[in-house]
Amino acid sequence: MFATVDKRKFNLPVDYDNLKHSEKWAVREEYRRIQKDACWYCNKSLYANPSKKVQKQHIFKKLFPKGFFDHPIHLHHSHDTGLTIGAVHAKCNAYLWQVEGK
Repeated sequence: MFATVDKRKFNLPVDYDNLKHSEKWAVREEYRRIQKDACWYCNKSLYANPSKKVQKQHIFKKLFPKGFFDHPIHLHHSHDTGLTIGAVHAKCNAYLWQVEGK
């Protein structure tokens, strides 16, 4: 059985915490499209490595949930407002949280 993918357009940004899993996927894809496949944070292709600055940073993987790094592209959101920000590399997402507290 295949999962149904939500194909509707979203008025961005949206409240991350109120999205279903399929909606998070669809919102991430909408950001990816708008950003022309570039990471919101480092501006490198989402299908390549993040910036050297991010790559050089030691990430403490134990700080993150199991499976966090299994998906290379993440939907970044503000932990203060809950609103989505953009599509980022998994490592950029970790960097933003661990190093910049975002």
